[in-house]
Amino acid sequence: MIARLRKWGLQGNLKTAHIVFLGIIAAASFTAAQEPSTPETTAGIFKEKCAPCHGDDGAGTTLGIRLHVKDLRGKEVQAQSSKVLADTVSAGKGLMPAFGTRLDSDQIQKLIEYVRHMPQK
Repeated sequence: MIARLRKWGLQGNLKTAHIVFLGIIAAASFTAAQEPSTPETTAGIFKEKCAPCHGDDGAGTTLGIRLHVKDLRGKEVQAQSSKVLADTVSAGKGLMPAFGTRLDSDQIQKLIEYVRHMPQK
């Protein structure tokens, strides 16, 4: 970092160097906060683990419809308790695989909240 500051002609002014450094950190943090769908985010986890069958909108993909997945936006799913939904994600159900060994309980709870906030059918 010091080499870059010297290259920019800021080697003599420590306050300016600190301000530039903090600005770079702030910009990187802001950019990271704007990334919508990395595997670490709930949307990213949904896209990676759930969307192949349930679709990005929860309605079901062609594959999901063939497998008779539930529309996550529908009353049948939305009326279930969070515990029932979490148990289903964790243990699997029918052809749905169990995700309890691949996702921790916090990730599963965040997925449930994510599904609860999908536009209703």
